Amino acid sequence: MKKIRAIYIGDVRFEQCPVFELNGETNCFEMLVDKEFTYEKECVEEDSDFLIFEVENDMTTLIKR
Repeated sequence: MKKIRAIYIGDVRFEQCPVFELNGETNCFEMLVDKEFTYEKECVEEDSDFLIFEVENDMTTLIKR
């Protein structure tokens, strides 16, 4: 199953980096460890400080924008 995930570049300086996954029903990126923490899809896509990836069958591909 294909998933779209994102990380915020600024968070990589910390020991842990939250990962967000696109929820197709809400059209928002939800933090994997806290589903109540979300960003609208458009906000993530328009912010150059987010890296967006496609994840499928344990393969990860950076989506270039």
